This record gives sequence, C-alpha cells and structure tokens, in this order.
Amino acid sequence: MKQLRPIIIAGFCLILTLTLVWEAGAQGQAPVLRILGEPSPGPESEMLVSVLDPNTGRSLPDLTADNFAVQLSGEPLPLTGVTAETTGLAVVLVMDRGGIARKNDPRMGQAVDLASALLDRLAVDGSPTADMVALIGIRGRDAGGLTPLVPFTDRDPNAIRNEFDGLRTETVPEVTPLYDGIDRAIEWLTQNPSAPVQAQLNSRRAVIVVFSDGIDRQFSSEAYETVIINKCQQAGILLYAVRMVRGETEADNLQAMATQTNGRYIAHDPANTEATLSLFDDLATLRGAYRLRFPVFKPQGDYKVRVQVQGTPIGDAFADTMVTSKLRTPRLNLIAPPETSITVPYSKTLGAFAARVIPLSVEVQFPDAVTRDPTTVSYYANGALIGTSDSAPTYPLEWPVSAWVTPTRAVQTHDFTLLARATDPYLEMEMASQAVNVRVTWEAQEVTAAEETKETVKQNWWLILGLGVLTVGLVVLLVLLIRTRGEVARKVVAPAAGAISKMTQRMSAVGPAYGKLVMVHGSTVGQEYRLASPVVKVGRDAQHCDFPLFDQFVSNPHFSIRMEQNQYFIVDEGSTNGTFVNGVQLRPSQATPLQPDSIIKVGNTQLQFKRLGGETRRMSAEEQPLVGSVPATPAAGAPPYGPTVAAGEGGIPGAPPYGPTVFAGDLPQAGGIPGAPSGYGPTVLADDVPPPDPSSNPWKPGE
Repeated sequence: MKQLRPIIIAGFCLILTLTLVWEAGAQGQAPVLRILGEPSPGPESEMLVSVLDPNTGRSLPDLTADNFAVQLSGEPLPLTGVTAETTGLAVVLVMDRGGIARKNDPRMGQAVDLASALLDRLAVDGSPTADMVALIGIRGRDAGGLTPLVPFTDRDPNAIRNEFDGLRTETVPEVTPLYDGIDRAIEWLTQNPSAPVQAQLNSRRAVIVVFSDGIDRQFSSEAYETVIINKCQQAGILLYAVRMVRGETEADNLQAMATQTNGRYIAHDPANTEATLSLFDDLATLRGAYRLRFPVFKPQGDYKVRVQVQGTPIGDAFADTMVTSKLRTPRLNLIAPPETSITVPYSKTLGAFAARVIPLSVEVQFPDAVTRDPTTVSYYANGALIGTSDSAPTYPLEWPVSAWVTPTRAVQTHDFTLLARATDPYLEMEMASQAVNVRVTWEAQEVTAAEETKETVKQNWWLILGLGVLTVGLVVLLVLLIRTRGEVARKVVAPAAGAISKMTQRMSAVGPAYGKLVMVHGSTVGQEYRLASPVVKVGRDAQHCDFPLFDQFVSNPHFSIRMEQNQYFIVDEGSTNGTFVNGVQLRPSQATPLQPDSIIKVGNTQLQFKRLGGETRRMSAEEQPLVGSVPATPAAGAPPYGPTVAAGEGGIPGAPPYGPTVFAGDLPQAGGIPGAPSGYGPTVLADDVPPPDPSSNPWKPGE
C-alpha cells in the first residue's frame, strides 16, 4: 500500500493538471476591448467601445453597466449610462494579385466573388453609422505598384464594384509586394489625407481583409512583418486573412499576422466557400458597440481614462485613452445696489429707524460655457455673514440695515465692504465676487424738550440729589451760624463752603465731551464714561484713575486716553496684562489713534469707544457726591474699602463691594455727614488714610 501511495498522488496531480489545461483551452482568449474614437470632453463625457470575442471573431452581445468600469486618473467614476448601439465598420479590401492572377488561374475570380459577397454584408448607405469601404490592388513595383486604388466611401459601393471586372480579367505574372499593400491600408485607416474622412474613421471599427496566396519571397521579411503587426496592435486594427489556396501550397505567414492582431484566418478553396462566408457574417457583427457615459468633474486639462470590461464568459480586458476637461471655475459678479451712499431715516412716530433694505444679487458667469447653478450664495458685510440665498440664477437677498445699530442722538455712519461667495458644484472650488463698498448713515434720534429734560434728570439724578443735599446743609449751617454767631459755627461752615467752592470750580472746568467709553463686558456692563478731559486715565481703583473698572487683572492706572487736535489717542501706561484694541496689543507708552467703535480689552473687561456730538457737562468719578454712609471701621471679614451697597443705593451701580468714594477735601471732616449715624463717615482718598492690607483685598492687585 505504501508503494502505491506515490503513484496515486501523481495520478491525481496529472488529472488536476489536465483539467485546468482543458478549462483554459475551453475558455480561450480574453475579450478584445477597443475604444472607438476619442471620448467627448467633460463634464458629461461619452465614449464608444467595441468588445470582440477573438475566439469567434464576433462582437460580445448583451453586456450591461455591470460589465463595465471606468477610472479617471486612478479614481473610480460612476457610469451614468451604458447603451448598446450600432456603429460602422471601416474596411479596406487588399487584393494581392501576384500568384493568383496568372493566366488561366481561377483564384483571382474567386477572390473578387468573395469580396463582392463581403460588400453585400456591409451597410454602405450614407447613414451616420454607415460602413466605409476602400480598395487597394497590388501589382509588381515595376508594373504599377499599388493599383487599383479606391479611397474610402460610405455611400457608393459601386465605386468598389467598378474595379472588379478589371481585377477579374487582367493577368498579373509578376511578384507583388504584399506588405506594401497592407502598410498602405494601415496608413489610410490611421493617417488619412482627408481630415473629415479621418474623423469618420475614428468612430468605426478598423478592419483589413487580405485576399492573397500568402507567398511573398521577394519583398517581405520578418522585420517588415513585425512592423505591420505592431502598427495594427497600436491602432487596434483587425487583420482578416483569406488565403486563396490551390492544391498543395507552401507555408505562409498570414495566419500569424491575423492571430497577433486579433483577426481571423481562413484557407479558402471552392469546397469551403460557406465557411468563408460565415467568417464574413461574424465580421459584420463587429458593427455592434456600447456607448458609455460618465462625469468628468476636473479642472481644465487632459486626464487618463481606463475602461474595463469585466464578468464576460471569456474573461476581462481593459483599454486606456485620454479625456479632456474644459471646466473652469465660474465667476461671481456682485450686482451693487443702485446707490453706494444710503441714509436710514429715523421715524419719530415709530420711535425707531424706518425700514430700509439694501438689495443684493449676483450674476454667475461661466468662462467654460458649462452652465451650472451653485447650491447657495452667501453674502458678507465687513467679513460678517449677513444672509444666504438659494434662488437661482441671481440669488437675490434684501439686507435690512435699519436694525444694524441702535438709535442715538448722534448721526451714525458706517462703511461696509460687501462680498458674495459660493461653491462650484462641479469642481467643488470656492468662488468669490469683487468687493463693493457702500456707506450707510443712520439719522440722529429726534427728542422733544420734555423728553430731553427727562433724560437729563435721569442721567444726572445723583448730581441733582447731591446739590440738593449740599444746599440743605448750607442752609442749616447758615441758620446755625446766625443763631450761634460763635466760633463753632464758623468752624463747621468753613469746610463746607470750601467743598462747595471746589465742586463749583471743577464743574466749571469740565469741557465738552466728544467721546465716551461704554463698558460692554465687565463688572458694570452698560456704564458710560464721557471723555471730557484732555487726558483720562482708566485703571482698577477710583483713587488712582478717572474711570475705575474694579477688575483684579487691571493695573493702576492701566491706560489713558488723550485728545489732541480733535483726535483721540490711547496709550498703555505700562500695565501688567497689556492693553488690546480690536484684538491687537498696544506697545507700552506709545500713542495709538483710537477709531470709533473700537473694542478695548483690559483684563476681564471690554470697553467700546464712541464718538459724540455736541457739548456735555459731566463730573468725573472723584467729584461724585456722597450717597449713603459707610462705617468708620470695616466689619469683621469685610475688605477695607467701605460697606457693600446694592446697585442704586450709592456708589457705582453693580460695582464690587467698595462703597461710594468721595474726595477728602470735599466734605467736612468733623462730624461727618449731617444726619448720618454715629461712628460713620465718608471714605476718603488713599493719600489721606493708610493703605489697606493687600491680603484682605478680594481682587488681584495690578502694578
């Protein structure tokens, strides 16, 4: 048994090998895929392909989209359509007259009859898919060479038939150059002297049918044969060879040429005429082709396309070609509003700005003449998105500018740079329009005298209240002086009179305010400070600056704002954490022009600078009158800045627990505030009292 085991294994391997060989022989050669002509340019490209079964010489029928795949520069593309179509053949009949046109040799007549039968199977009818036929006869080089010659025709088969009688009757005793005739046929198919004819040939399956005895000892060579085969393979030309035999003949090389060009070979004699005609029937099926459609969404240029046929009964095949894309990025033309200077009126009836919109739209221009609509067009003003539109083709948008700002008593003007953007749906590239500049002016808010008085009282209630308190105190002191006429009354009256004199002098020194700072983020959002002095210092605490921010990350002072020749400048005073204007950090001690609506960021606080019109009288923070009272000694655990008061009860609304701050020389130091509880008095400046213990300060001190 052990001796039989190697024999059994060897027998099994032999059977398996024979099976694989048999299956390979049964399957035969793989299909031949031929691209007919050049694909049409994108973005929606089309190409014609022919799929040949080289084992039968017939076109493969009934292929679907599942049998084809397309790649563009190595990337798979979706097929948008595959249809079976009928396209024409481009057939050159090559009649090698040497050897078969001798006197009393019937083979030339048989060859003419076969050529006529093939011509009957072609559709030379002048239609768009008509077959095109040409004829090349071959005589000896010294006897006329290639003759007769009938160029391609797609509508007149008689132009070919008219030469048949001469071919049938004329005797040719000389040796003929067979390969010269085949080479000329290749030239007619690939480099036709007529450009319109060449354009027709490019969309047809090229075939050369040779009628010859296959013997050319004088003019043919193995090197010439190799050149012929290479030219046919590169151009996708099928070479069909009909060898006209007569009894026993010598070996020929036509069969090798036909096989290597995916054509067919048959040795003809009168006994197998039906087999030859069947070969012509198979050739006529090559008129069948498939039209493939696929998108080419690439920028302008040429791209490699690979077409693959797959899943056929005889295997797979592929072919490469080039496709051209003419796509270029479209241009957006922003259609400007009718006027570039727009005024938004204020409506006293509405108590707001009247409705006003700026109409915007675009014109999409296509330099590649390929029309397509972007999905959405976005509009921007000064880089901020103001709206989108998806209404092709002009994508209109109305921008409501009335609500862009809040009404104020001053005229407001803003310059805007408008821009439109979109994405090309084919190339997926962004398109941007040209910039359009517009200026929008909002009219000043109109108020009546009564409303203005009410607003003035509302904004300066603390000043009126302080003056009232001071007036009452002065009256009381004067009465006391009259009654007592003593030294005590004079001591009390003198400091109060000095305080009133100081406040009067400071109020008279306040100049017109042309700008203001508005806190937009911080401890007292909404608080405003009018810039009425040539130099205004801003910092953390009131005792070191004109405008306290109560921000632990702000220095004392942090920055200053100066006015020179009607222009405001901002200077960083060497702060610890830096000063930022519109996101850009200032260099210390360097004056930088301050533009309207600029955002100033210091620490955790953000201020907005506003320009004002007219003159405004306003007391600085250090001149604010005392409101409420503070304990002389801080409570246990409280910071040494005075009592905590609620917004509206005194001090700066919403400020941290510092209590109100007044100047030490503005109020009497003896006796505190009239009517205040015992043990309470005003908070004075840091110069007048010892500095507080930094460890008890809840904020981080600046420098």
